[in-house]
Amino acid sequence: MTRPENKGILQSIGYNRADTYHYLLLLSAPVLLTVYRYFAEAQNFMVYFPGLHSTVQGDVYAYLLEYFSFFLLMLVVPLVISVSFKKAAVLKSLLSLCVSWKNLLWAFLAVAVLVVPSAYHASSLQSVVAEYPLPRVLLHNQHLMPVYFLGLFFLYYLPWEFFFRGFLLFGLKDRFGTTAAILIQTISSCLVHIGKPAPEILGSIPFGILFGIIAIRTKNLWIVVLIHAALGIFTDIFVIYQG
Repeated sequence: MTRPENKGILQSIGYNRADTYHYLLLLSAPVLLTVYRYFAEAQNFMVYFPGLHSTVQGDVYAYLLEYFSFFLLMLVVPLVISVSFKKAAVLKSLLSLCVSWKNLLWAFLAVAVLVVPSAYHASSLQSVVAEYPLPRVLLHNQHLMPVYFLGLFFLYYLPWEFFFRGFLLFGLKDRFGTTAAILIQTISSCLVHIGKPAPEILGSIPFGILFGIIAIRTKNLWIVVLIHAALGIFTDIFVIYQG
């Protein structure tokens, strides 16, 4: 009579040591995004640094601190993980400044034809107007817009695309297939929008898939960074100047 083989917990769930990097990628989404949402948003920094309440620019500074934290969590930490597993070469290539003029032209056409009209329409929706711009001080202090939008572009939209359309997508596609990887990163990026206006979180699903396809086809993140940032920044601008 043969005895059932005694397996460890990890063996019983099919753990494969060779896939450790992929497991870390999958775990990084809930872990890093939870840390961001619960400990590194602007409202947290208003508590950490009460002095921010005493200045007109305090609201903007709080959001810039949030975006800097987002940069550390969504770009620096994933890059460290990738370097540790000797997987950073692909991610670094995705941030190459060498973008083909054809892809850049398509990006500007997408901004002009798709993004600007979408942002203008969004700025007319009450739920969007009630949410944006995030630093409400911008509604009456437009001189703060340049520094805010600069931080928003490099500290938020860049690490956003690096994490979802770089770290997750390119890190998982060889293991699970390109289509599955696009869907996995879309699920993750969509869930971060919980609490945002309904049009935004619903739009994050098709845009997540589209941005994933663009990243795969162009093998460069600057295209999707440009399109995504333009959508958010133009929405803010339209809300500010229509208000």
